[in-house]
Amino acid sequence: AQLRVVGPGHPLIATMGKDVVLPCHLSPQRDAHSLEVRWIRDDLSETVHHYRNGKDLYGEQMGAYAGRTELLRDGLSAGILHLRITGLRPSDDGQYVCTVGDGHAYDEAIVELEVSAPFFHNAQPWMVALALVLVLLAVSIGLGVYLFRKQ
Repeated sequence: AQLRVVGPGHPLIATMGKDVVLPCHLSPQRDAHSLEVRWIRDDLSETVHHYRNGKDLYGEQMGAYAGRTELLRDGLSAGILHLRITGLRPSDDGQYVCTVGDGHAYDEAIVELEVSAPFFHNAQPWMVALALVLVLLAVSIGLGVYLFRKQ
């Protein structure tokens, strides 16, 4: 049977600081425990996570991903090769390639990840200061009107 690797077919959007699962699976379903699975960064061609013969291999892993990746094992028997990345960083944004080989065959699928900043993360200090001044001004005016009407 031919080895075919399938990705999501659309970009994934995840929030900085959160975790994300990059989906990838074999079609048709097949036990992946004995396969070599390597997730790499497309633009850097460097290893994000490497799994072979039932073991995670960290020797070639990029330092930026050390301690932050996990190949989800619960789906391996059904050919599910999802990769979890924890604590997303802006530098995690980009294309990932899920590569699978068994010695005789090889295939890969691309997964596009867009890391978005949480709300207000990119706010400039002057924007925060302006918002604070406007809120204080509104509260002061409201309090002034209340006290004036109370008299």
